[in-house]
Amino acid sequence: WSRIPHGGEPDPVCVGDSCEHACFFPNLHINYTECLLSGDPDGPALTACHRGRPDDRLSRGELRARAVRLACSLRELGVRPGDRVVAIARNNAEVIVAALAASAIGASFSSCAPDMGAFAILTRFSPLEPTVLLGNLRPEPWDAGAPVPARVAEVVAGLPSLQTLIALDEGGIPDGISLPVRLYADLTAGTGADPGFAWERFPFNHPLFVMFSSGTTGTPKCIVHSAGGTLLEHLKEHRLHCNLRAGDKLFFQTSCGWMMWNWQLSALACGVELVLYDGPIEGPETLWRLVSDERVTVFGTSATFLQFCEAAGFSPAEQCELASLRGVLSTGSILYPRQYDWVSEHVKTLPLQSISGGTDIIGCFVLGNPNLPVYRGEAQCRSLGLDVRALPPTEARDEKVGELVCANPFPSRPLGFYNDPDGRRFHDAYFSQNPGVWTHGDLIEATPQGGWILHGRSDGVINVRGIRVGPAEIYAALQGIDEITEAMAVEQHTPGHAGGTRLVLLVVLRKGAHLDGALEKRIRAQLTARGFAALVPDIIAVVKGLPVTYSGKRSEAAARDAVNGRPARNRDALQNPGCLDQIASHPALHARSWPAEARPSIEEISRGAQLERELQRISEDVLRVSPIRWSDDLFDLGADSLTILDLLLAMRRFSGRADLSLDALLSTRTIDRFAALLRAGFAATGGKEAVRSGLQVQPVAAEDLGPICALLDEGFKAEGIPLSAWRRLFDYHWLGDKPGLGFMLASDRQIVGFVGTIYARRQIRDETHLTCNLAFWYVRPDYRAWAGALLEAATKDKDITYTALTPTRRSRDALAALGFRPLFVCRSVLFPLLQSETLLGPRPLISFDPKVVRESLGETERRIFDDHASSDCLQFILRSGSEQAYTVLKRRTRRLPLRLRFPYSDVLYCSAPSLLAKHIERVKLSVLPRHRTLAIAADELPSPAPRRCLRRNSPSMYRSSRLSPADIDRLYSELVLTPI
Repeated sequence: WSRIPHGGEPDPVCVGDSCEHACFFPNLHINYTECLLSGDPDGPALTACHRGRPDDRLSRGELRARAVRLACSLRELGVRPGDRVVAIARNNAEVIVAALAASAIGASFSSCAPDMGAFAILTRFSPLEPTVLLGNLRPEPWDAGAPVPARVAEVVAGLPSLQTLIALDEGGIPDGISLPVRLYADLTAGTGADPGFAWERFPFNHPLFVMFSSGTTGTPKCIVHSAGGTLLEHLKEHRLHCNLRAGDKLFFQTSCGWMMWNWQLSALACGVELVLYDGPIEGPETLWRLVSDERVTVFGTSATFLQFCEAAGFSPAEQCELASLRGVLSTGSILYPRQYDWVSEHVKTLPLQSISGGTDIIGCFVLGNPNLPVYRGEAQCRSLGLDVRALPPTEARDEKVGELVCANPFPSRPLGFYNDPDGRRFHDAYFSQNPGVWTHGDLIEATPQGGWILHGRSDGVINVRGIRVGPAEIYAALQGIDEITEAMAVEQHTPGHAGGTRLVLLVVLRKGAHLDGALEKRIRAQLTARGFAALVPDIIAVVKGLPVTYSGKRSEAAARDAVNGRPARNRDALQNPGCLDQIASHPALHARSWPAEARPSIEEISRGAQLERELQRISEDVLRVSPIRWSDDLFDLGADSLTILDLLLAMRRFSGRADLSLDALLSTRTIDRFAALLRAGFAATGGKEAVRSGLQVQPVAAEDLGPICALLDEGFKAEGIPLSAWRRLFDYHWLGDKPGLGFMLASDRQIVGFVGTIYARRQIRDETHLTCNLAFWYVRPDYRAWAGALLEAATKDKDITYTALTPTRRSRDALAALGFRPLFVCRSVLFPLLQSETLLGPRPLISFDPKVVRESLGETERRIFDDHASSDCLQFILRSGSEQAYTVLKRRTRRLPLRLRFPYSDVLYCSAPSLLAKHIERVKLSVLPRHRTLAIAADELPSPAPRRCLRRNSPSMYRSSRLSPADIDRLYSELVLTPI
């Protein structure tokens, strides 16, 4: 440990011998961020993998520079040591930088994932009175519930202490935000770290992270962890127990709302490269392929995910290259012995290490050891230096299974609870039950070979597929549902389910109320909206009463025994022991099984409404909600990500279509639309199943162009585009071998839907890329349920870069479900004379002469010039000294009230945006009279960015596995071909 950068004196090591009050290294000073980011600046530090867009890769030097620049910005925003900085963030590079920046200047950091409801986030953040909130504002297609920007806005409104919101991405700023908003990209802009930045070292026990308890007896408690204790514990666990070393790649399946995110962050101190994943699990292969592609050496996951892979029949060893993988860590819930066998048979022979601890100590009590053998079903050893014991019940001292306690002081014991000045609540939580020792709330058993077996919780905390949930948080979220007079949430052990347990909600209803489908869906929806998916029960059971002791306390322990078929240990202490018999025998607690009658073929089912009925049956079975209407949004019924994945796999098995993607489910979301998608799939592949009046999705042929132009004229009449202009979508000359003209939806020989595909081959960074602009997606109202199928057919090629430049709000939702992301975040509308300061510099040369322009261009841009010469585009060269900017504009109009139209010049392409910004006023003086327009519209221009302009959020979207937004422009598109 001597290599840790530090100041002060290492002696004394520990003051006091009481676990509750001991203090480690009182004279030592460190900076957590400095300790994590020292080392080779050229070595890899972070790879952030995203669904649908390129990965982010940062060296240690780049990560250090970004963290320092953001730390300096936070200081300028008024953040001081001891202040609280919070984040609502996805698992990406930006939130890693945010945590490092906050700790670099002595602020504490807390984070929640964006899948948590605003109510639940506020119960965590409000007591902290944070000064800065960092948030991801861009919605993603896999989001459920209220839009993420709206959640962030609600949280901001509920935190009066906030002084600044920092947007971590390019998502639009939600309405109703009154405090200043800064962009992460602006605050971290620059090259290299601030040379004047000095690492201030804080006391060893200075606050670093504020984590949140599960909320067993009330709102979640704010647990304050020290920088030194966290760092020292994590260094020990990473270097010694997990055998992590420089050059390793650690990928842990986590979100920044779970303690394992903080745990993995500290691995940077070992010289490890972190691998992050921001996206949905689309199948059992998703994470294993990432492990393979990134050559991960240590993979951290959950017993729930391993069980899911096993149940799906997936074998990573057969489909992935796992030569680099040398260890798998599992936490969150109990790892059963057979799962060790599955890993050995279907992954490879390697150590599968069960690790267990918790948010309370931001570390592990029992975990792995590279020097010891692995025994099935056991954690290998106690954490080094921790006197972990299994304390048996006083009435049964010979019991092997006992309460997990730690009898000696340890550095990662929390400093306490936030705003608990006398430490009373902290004492009651961990030291009142067994004075003098830490009581963790787990049941544990020591084995003869020195290992440890976990047996679940001893307190009221519920483990839902690896996520710990406090019942009190469920009860708080249920407030306002008047039909419920009492509720009790307990955990039922069901080995056949993911994670080995399920959440049961026992409810007593007011007189006259009934648990029908509508009430059940309202309960689930409210728990999702005010909490998060883990709070949503698998089973809701109506009972006549809940167990209560003679002292008037509700007994969740007795109810838990009843649902698990065990005799209640405290039955004699209950006023109403008879209620346990009703709970134990309740039919809802026993697994439902559907009759295994012979079913007709999928071809026969697809006729009429039987397809919808079968999909309804499958959805109700997997989601455990009944009834589900055909128009219900399946993602609003409270299912978590793995349950949604179970639904997708069930849909694949039912339809026989192994190619059905998560995108298909995301884009349809309801049973009736998913049924239409399946029928469209049958039709597109030429199957005889194309029923419903012969409805089919098929590629456009030459003979279809006339009817399609008429359809577009009907659908876009308000745009004022002449009928003859629609032919230009198909007659463009820059590509001779067009892969297609678009896709159409046909019913009884009548075309009722269309989406255009405008292809081009673009030369970008010495590589040729095939791009496709999606143009004028329109489906007649009576056939809108099939619109998603039409779009999916047009975007099925994963190797093509797709753009949609003018989508409507509804279209953007459908595109987002197919993996599309915002392309141009913000556009600037530049009016005359408002940037007059740009007239002060040397006068540039601006030429519109086609011959001069063409002769000034290199080979790639000369091809752009030729391809757009006959397309009514204005092209010019701007020269200033040795610099030049080649720009392509298109005259467009925007409809205003009272039938007015606003003409403007739209910048489709500019080779040097910074030069354009530098001389923007002279460009306007030259372009606007020539183009007969009132303003220039361009993507957000770089420094020097024009001030005094109108900024508008751009609707444009894209999907590409090879290109970033900086590589994409508006050329070769509908904007060029049509007068819109």
